[in-house]
Amino acid sequence: MKIEFLPLARFIEIHREYIDMKDQMENTCGPYALTYILRGLGYKIYNNIEISEDFIAHLARTRISPEEVKLREEAIRRMLYNEEPYEKILEKYGKVLYRYDLPISDKPEEIGTSVEGLKYALEVITNKDFIGVPIPSRRKEKIYFDEQRFMRLINVLMDNIERWSYQAIMNIQTDLLINNIGLYHDLFRVIFSNEPEHEIGRNLWKAGHFVSLAGFLKVYRNASDVKIYLLIRDTYKNIGYRGYHIQPIDAVRKALVRNDGREGGIMLIIKREFENEVKNAIESIGIPVEIWDNGSPF
Repeated sequence: MKIEFLPLARFIEIHREYIDMKDQMENTCGPYALTYILRGLGYKIYNNIEISEDFIAHLARTRISPEEVKLREEAIRRMLYNEEPYEKILEKYGKVLYRYDLPISDKPEEIGTSVEGLKYALEVITNKDFIGVPIPSRRKEKIYFDEQRFMRLINVLMDNIERWSYQAIMNIQTDLLINNIGLYHDLFRVIFSNEPEHEIGRNLWKAGHFVSLAGFLKVYRNASDVKIYLLIRDTYKNIGYRGYHIQPIDAVRKALVRNDGREGGIMLIIKREFENEVKNAIESIGIPVEIWDNGSPF
């Protein structure tokens, strides 16, 4: 057996920024992923403001719940009146201590971040030196990521890792992935299993979620048997191995297509000079380049 790893551009720089971050805040998985990517690309300050997940959430208009607002106000009050040591407050309320006011929604389906918001935040911070190219997995009942087109898309992405030097953020449904928690997720179990979905099982946590793509693995069992896996960089460090996990290509495809009534997809982060080339390559597969609707408004 031979295993070939194809990391995305600036893998080490982005990894260093990633391992320095704690787990995401309550509803900032998209801004969290964009934070370490931007920092790894060299964007650490914008107009004298530190690039952080809650600043990106502010730009992307991430929706939070009224319960989060109440907890945040409670934490601020306790800090102002010195009711508890700061470390205790941070431990208890850190997931909701956003440094910026965020839009509020009492509709659970609206909580979180839209891909349109992430694209906007990316292009504001980089002054459109980098742009977001949204690739929808589906639009309502129309599925673009069927097996054939998704495989063609993956091949295009693998073939252009060096030329396009892209990053990718994926909007998925978590319970359609292979179980990636603790002892249930192991690199070799996933690779050596003929049917990992049945032998390892699916993820037990069900939610709409943003993760980033760290790279691809090509596993050559013999000359005619080559399987492709995706290396996912998650927003929780207790998932997989310190936040990284391996997923079979079809599990990722299903997670992107979703079956929860929402739409998913992949947002490529590319230099502006490649915009037309990338769009033409994707559209030639039969997949449009357009914003998808995951339920969260912008």
